[in-house]
Amino acid sequence: MNNDLYNLTSGMDVEASDGGKVGTVHEVLDQYLVVSKGFFFPQDYYIPFSAINSADGGTVYLNVTKDQALNQGWDAIPDTTNQVYTDQPVVGRTTDTGRLESDDTIDISLSEEELTARTREVERGQVRVDKDVIVEDQTLDVPVTEERVHVSRRVVDRDVRPGDTSFEEGTIDVPVYGEEVELEKRARVREEVEISKDAVQDVERVSGTVRREEVRITDESGNVINDDTSTRSRR
Repeated sequence: MNNDLYNLTSGMDVEASDGGKVGTVHEVLDQYLVVSKGFFFPQDYYIPFSAINSADGGTVYLNVTKDQALNQGWDAIPDTTNQVYTDQPVVGRTTDTGRLESDDTIDISLSEEELTARTREVERGQVRVDKDVIVEDQTLDVPVTEERVHVSRRVVDRDVRPGDTSFEEGTIDVPVYGEEVELEKRARVREEVEISKDAVQDVERVSGTVRREEVRITDESGNVINDDTSTRSRR
């Protein structure tokens, strides 16, 4: 059978010839359909194209009953492409009806999300250190020495001695010395500035939205069944 004849796609319902629902198409392969049956623990069945009678809308109709579809070994991956069906069920195989027997239990995993946090280093800013040259006036008091000329006279009364300069004109130069101030500048280190960083530990509060799963079980009347309670099937 050519798949293009029925345009088979995943998600279509699979109905047996007696009206029973076999499952839902999970995948369409070359020679067969992969049909999933069950909600909590789905079972895959590999139904060959030869068992398909027709298909329309969202339903695939089989030419075998539900019991035949579930009990002739189609729950195993076929090792050949020529799959045929038989009217006789395989001995020892049970039918998965989706019914919970009295001595069976179903475990349902409920998930939830939790917040975790980690830190990463980010740059908060920069500290700039500038060194400027300041020009200012400075005054120094420097002691200096100046020579001054003093003229004093005293009265004498004696004869001119040999060697005395008498009655001669002339000029005598007497050097007068003094000190002047010369400014000099020298560079010197007057202070050192040390720059360091410290890591300060702080606490930052963060929040977020998380999800969790809850399960709600109801009976046929829509009543909620709480933990450790049971319901009695209506007959």
